[in-house]
Amino acid sequence: MARRPGPSLHDVARRAGVSTATVSFVLNDSKPVAAETRQRVEEAISALNYRRSLSARALRTGRHHAVGLLLPDLINPFFPALAQAVTQAAWQRGHALILASAGIDHEAESEALAAMAERADGIIWIPGSTRIATRPNLPMVVLDRPDASLAAYDSISADHRAGGAAAAALLRRLGRRRVGLLAGPAQSPSATSRQEGFLESWAPQTPLWIREAPFTLDLPRQAVKALADPALDAVFAASDVMAIGALRTLHELGRRIPEDVMLIGYDDIPWAALVEPQLTTIRQPVAALGECAVATLEARIAAPDSPAVHHILPISLIERASTIMSGGTARARHR
Repeated sequence: MARRPGPSLHDVARRAGVSTATVSFVLNDSKPVAAETRQRVEEAISALNYRRSLSARALRTGRHHAVGLLLPDLINPFFPALAQAVTQAAWQRGHALILASAGIDHEAESEALAAMAERADGIIWIPGSTRIATRPNLPMVVLDRPDASLAAYDSISADHRAGGAAAAALLRRLGRRRVGLLAGPAQSPSATSRQEGFLESWAPQTPLWIREAPFTLDLPRQAVKALADPALDAVFAASDVMAIGALRTLHELGRRIPEDVMLIGYDDIPWAALVEPQLTTIRQPVAALGECAVATLEARIAAPDSPAVHHILPISLIERASTIMSGGTARARHR
């Protein structure tokens, strides 16, 4: 059965009571249109569920009307969720999305950025490494990586320092004193910020131990050995994936959570509410991060020489069973 074609430019014009040229002016923002007329056109677009042709617009405007999104990882559930948020925000603003993942290899990142630059008007980049050999001469926004070496670019991130501080404050309030810190990889600026926030809030005390580890379920041997320390009474992990790996290890060691060891993760991926016990975590505002990244990139494309802007969005502390003794209830705290 033949697929029924979607509404056309003529259909939108007819419903709004304007010419097709006026609809085109609104879609491409190419000429001034009276506010009342623009509103009628936008209402007709919404009512008809009209989707503008990206290829046709590219021919008319000389732009691709596509944005690139370069991720370091598609295995950690946080990054696909963030990619979905960026995709939705891009489509709502009339952009196609070009997605790639390059891990932490700076040469692979350089190649991916160069390939995207040929097909995109701008790039949203979540660096796996700050050692980039070649960066394209194209509008770029850095997402989720608050690093001084990238300060020349617009950036959007959650308040990772506040997230680490919130974890420390909760453990102190709950009377825990011998805390282990599963820090993320050393090359991750966001993991570094979480660690710094935790240590600043935990001072003048110091953690029982700090172990660097990748954002994976399978923890390195030195981290597993640290989790076996019988003095340990709490763990803060720089990601939920790491925290779930620690949860598995602690179960194997016969440690009860939260009675013996309280556990806090970071990100609030869907898995956090599915493990047993459910994981207390720091929630990142994923939808807001995606929307802000696309809006900031649009502004950079429109004004390529304007000063760099840096947006830091608030996090939320989500308290669940991994820090709540029997009789308590789960709750969220915003910061």
